Amino acid sequence: MRELLFKNITSGNKKRRDLFLSETVERNGVKTTTRRHSIYIVEGTSKFDTLQELSEWKKNVDATNKRHVFILKKRDSQSKKDTFICDVVGKFYAVNEQDIYAIAFKHSFEIDFHYPQVT
Repeated sequence: MRELLFKNITSGNKKRRDLFLSETVERNGVKTTTRRHSIYIVEGTSKFDTLQELSEWKKNVDATNKRHVFILKKRDSQSKKDTFICDVVGKFYAVNEQDIYAIAFKHSFEIDFHYPQVT
């Protein structure tokens, strides 16, 4: 058995995009569910009149915009379920001609393993 679910949601003002993909597979009695969830939010825009202004902005960009990675593993022995979660949160900049867009993001990857109940 294999089941896929895909969602692509964009806000009305186009400043938020939410992508979701889920896949469920069952093999040898083990049911595995994989979820990928990505959220992008345009936090702000800047418009520069000249390429010189853009170059000056680039020199002064805060270099502390590091990505943060969170990894978590959970085990529920009562329900025979293991979960692995990896989240990445950060910000990047996109340039289109002389416009700069500050984009915050969160990528989440989650895997659930459901083992068969032994009686």
